[in-house]
Amino acid sequence: MKIVGNSQFQRAANASLILNTLRERREASRIELSATLGLRPSTVTYIVNRLMSAGLVREKVGKMPVTKSGRPPVLLEINKDFGRVVGLDLQADYYNAVVTDTTGTILRSLHKEYESRGPSFEELFQSVCDEILQDEGESPILGVGLAVPGVVDHERSIIKDCWTHNLKNRDFTAFFEAGFEYPIVIENDANCCAWKSLWDRGELEKDTFLYLLPRFHRKEILPPGYPSIGVGLGLVFNGAVYHGYSHRAGEFRSVFLGGGDATQISLTQEEMERISDDPDILRRLAVELLKNMFALIHILNPRSLFIGGNLAGQGPMIQEVLNDELKEEWRQIEQTGCSLRVLEDAEMDVAKGAAYSMLTELYSIPQLGESDENQRKWRNLLSNIIEND
Repeated sequence: MKIVGNSQFQRAANASLILNTLRERREASRIELSATLGLRPSTVTYIVNRLMSAGLVREKVGKMPVTKSGRPPVLLEINKDFGRVVGLDLQADYYNAVVTDTTGTILRSLHKEYESRGPSFEELFQSVCDEILQDEGESPILGVGLAVPGVVDHERSIIKDCWTHNLKNRDFTAFFEAGFEYPIVIENDANCCAWKSLWDRGELEKDTFLYLLPRFHRKEILPPGYPSIGVGLGLVFNGAVYHGYSHRAGEFRSVFLGGGDATQISLTQEEMERISDDPDILRRLAVELLKNMFALIHILNPRSLFIGGNLAGQGPMIQEVLNDELKEEWRQIEQTGCSLRVLEDAEMDVAKGAAYSMLTELYSIPQLGESDENQRKWRNLLSNIIEND
């Protein structure tokens, strides 16, 4: 099936608009959907009936508010039991995963550390998916969002460079198509944190912010010669995750590094390995990262800087740094209006963001002129179910 500008395409696009409105509002009547979206009542009725027939939308059970005419409106909601979405943060030494319903509500969270470097990436991914989904019963899996560090072409299932798994220019399209019945979206881990923040953003539809993601890894699990600290950035401009011209936006490199350094920060490998046990090294890392972030904040003028990863929960220490070593720099940042938020608990942010990235794809409005890869994904999306139920 080719996506073209015909009535089938328009129905799918309108279905996506209705689904997104129900997702954001949690409930709405047919009349409200028609008024909000500018669609004819007959169009809304037709699409809603198809979505209800497919089991994706249902009438809300319970007491309804009474209108002036005395007849309560029939409210609609997304059927949260329609299916499940998995968000997987697949690291070299552990994985974090979440399972959500169709509304994005977290149903289960999982964490597991590996004892040693195991099978190939494909085997690891397959075994982890089997482990996560073994308790899901008959509930259909609508998709999996997979997060990895490094450079990812999220539109074509290609990992260009992932140092933790020692992957370069690997196309997983054929592997996914052959082994899985549901769509899989690969995304950079810091970008997933951005997706998580966007999903939770509430009314800030055009938000602009940065998400700093420093992560510490066990040296013995990593490929030989690779640093045990990785730093990524999720960038959101006007409500959209920014991937960059060659998908490398957010690839961090400290301004304090020399030209020949292969790491991202100025700490030595020995210091990186001791960072979890040495508060002075952790503080030095915070100072270096904040100085780099301040330069970006002056250039980009975001609303917020979120700090997660292994610096989550370090709010008191970072506040001391701002008050002491970076007092003048922080005063200038405050004048830009940018707030700094050190997250308290961000352990599952990447996994949640991976799930929300997949959900965003599922609810997305199809576009004319999509690539063949995006057309393949589109055939699996929720909006297209009105033509396939």
